[in-house]
Amino acid sequence: MVSFLLLSSDDRRRYAEDIQTVLAAPVGSVIQFRYDQKWVTPGLQAAVRDRQAKGSSALLGFSSSRSADPFVLPVRYATVVEAECVAEMYIFKLRIGGYPDLDGYPTSLPELVELSRVTKGELTTDTVFRPATATFPPMPAEVTDRMDERWLGIARRLALHPTFQKSYFLRVAPIETKRNKVLRFDQDGQIETIDGQSLRVVTYIFAEQYASDAGFKLACTPGGTSLRNASDEVYDVALRYDRVEFWLHLAAENFDTLSRVTISLASENAAATTIPAYVRLPLVVSRSKTRMFRRLGAASTGAVLVALPAILGDDSPLAFRIVAALVGAGLLAVSGAAFSSSS
Repeated sequence: MVSFLLLSSDDRRRYAEDIQTVLAAPVGSVIQFRYDQKWVTPGLQAAVRDRQAKGSSALLGFSSSRSADPFVLPVRYATVVEAECVAEMYIFKLRIGGYPDLDGYPTSLPELVELSRVTKGELTTDTVFRPATATFPPMPAEVTDRMDERWLGIARRLALHPTFQKSYFLRVAPIETKRNKVLRFDQDGQIETIDGQSLRVVTYIFAEQYASDAGFKLACTPGGTSLRNASDEVYDVALRYDRVEFWLHLAAENFDTLSRVTISLASENAAATTIPAYVRLPLVVSRSKTRMFRRLGAASTGAVLVALPAILGDDSPLAFRIVAALVGAGLLAVSGAAFSSSS
């Protein structure tokens, strides 16, 4: 059962970007919502103060504050990882979950406005509308099946509002290895993997309108030194709906590294009228102990074989000495190339 309702708005561009991130982020990733104290209801303030918010279910949604007509739309479910008040600012760390079941929600703007008028009225107390609350009317249930359809249904409804009308929407699927193993987020919202692997990042894009001169670009930008693209970094958007794959190759240093992969969908040409989508994925790349010991073993064996002819001297067969030196040199070359390619 959902405990809290946390709404973001279009009062500032960054707030609307948060909605894009909430809609796009893969299950298990962690994001933050922040509210000034005046926008948090006393009941929710008490839950945070008494440390009762952690582990609770929250429904994240969009509420327009720039439009004359009310517009409230549930977007994503999440679990509260941490909640605290710092300098009269309430900070909620949230783990992304499933989508709300909007099958019964209207699909036209006038009907959504009428439904939102009722919802916003029930969320207003003493003439003040507070977007972070523990008291709210019944909300749609969380669902985790047919994720692509659920995402598309929410995106279509968001696109009815002027704030998102000309924007593209993004969905990032769970990251997979080359062998189709899905990588899970840990309790800190990070993905742990080992060097030497190739990762596949599958993304989906959708727009209600397509403008050929808008110049939308979908980009996968690896951060740090332990990640590099094994595919094109930028994809020029030319369709209203598409599926795009990015490949990343992991190369650790002589120690574990933390890098952040940024998936972005934005337009420089239409920046003033569109809301970009950003998803940042923290990746912990660990040094493979097995691979490292294999390389050290190969290097050690190669060094022994290279030195073996000199140790045995001229009494050993010439052919044996040549083969030992060649094999040893090959092992040293392979182990040296492996070390240099992963650092």
